[in-house]
Amino acid sequence: MILAALAADAVPGKNFRHFQKPEGQTDLELLRLWDDRGGSYELKAPASPDGERELATEFSVLKVLRNFSSELPFEIPELLGQTTDADGIRISVFTLLGGSEPDLTKFGPGAFSKSFAHALAALHSLENAKVVEAGLPDYAATQILHNKVTELDRIADTGRVPSALLQRWEQALEDVGLFRFHPTITHGDISQESVLVEAQSLTGLTNWSSLSVSDPAEDFRWLIGAALQSTAEDTILNYRALRPQADENIAQRAVLYSELELGSWLAHCVEEGDPARIAQAEDLIEDLRTQLEAGSLRDIRASSFIGLNTISIPNQTPTQAVLAQEEPAAWNSEAEPSEALIADAELSDSESKTDPKSDELF
Repeated sequence: MILAALAADAVPGKNFRHFQKPEGQTDLELLRLWDDRGGSYELKAPASPDGERELATEFSVLKVLRNFSSELPFEIPELLGQTTDADGIRISVFTLLGGSEPDLTKFGPGAFSKSFAHALAALHSLENAKVVEAGLPDYAATQILHNKVTELDRIADTGRVPSALLQRWEQALEDVGLFRFHPTITHGDISQESVLVEAQSLTGLTNWSSLSVSDPAEDFRWLIGAALQSTAEDTILNYRALRPQADENIAQRAVLYSELELGSWLAHCVEEGDPARIAQAEDLIEDLRTQLEAGSLRDIRASSFIGLNTISIPNQTPTQAVLAQEEPAAWNSEAEPSEALIADAELSDSESKTDPKSDELF
């Protein structure tokens, strides 16, 4: 009841009749409210320093996105009002978007894949400058690659991931051609909890605190990992049609990021020391290993990998280049991130910034 009273104070004139407190939140206190006119709202209050930072970032993001509202084919939450409680903690009330969370196992190619592609193509086509001016994170391709190498090292340090998977991921991160892309504005945390659908079409996106200028493939990570393969492929095809300047390896990186996410979840569970969660995470990794051995995992090599390897090793034939990709070196979990790998990616960044045809595919 205290939160409901604070909501009324934050948004004067609203007559709230019903409210519901969602479960499972640790960094934020949430309360959903409905008024006598059928309007729906969500109160958010930080419950930890991380929650306070998350809300502050979301305020900045939503302010930036309001500049692009006419260009986005989906709804975003709107900040309606704020107040403070007795301890001086800031309480914020947002519009609560309509729709429901999607179950990707039930969505085939069609309305959802088209609307999801439309949403991301529009978001990724916005001007990066507004995000940079607002002081939000802005990552170059080299920094993104370095972060992924660090993530892989953290996964390997658990000692719980099969070497075949580590080799697969290491090989992908050493494939410079895979990381030739232009960073775009990205949502950064697209998941079942942040996507809203009506009649199998995406109508809204929430949870904007991870927005940054980054790799557009990050926004496909959840879809690639959870959707039917036919749905994922249809989404990528629709996305390419709407945003033809997208690089040719965006789908491969999305697959890589989806797999790395499982490894990172295992590393997190190990650090937390929760035996039940560790066992669940290990089951996911084991399932991935089984798929790898069966040859059913999707390809994560760059589309132009033959040419890139032939250029890197002048005496190597295209056939030898293919064999080199298929026979990775043994994984060394103690090795530092490759400086040559980062240097090659920096060269890629330099090329992308000086290429006069900056909107074309690499």
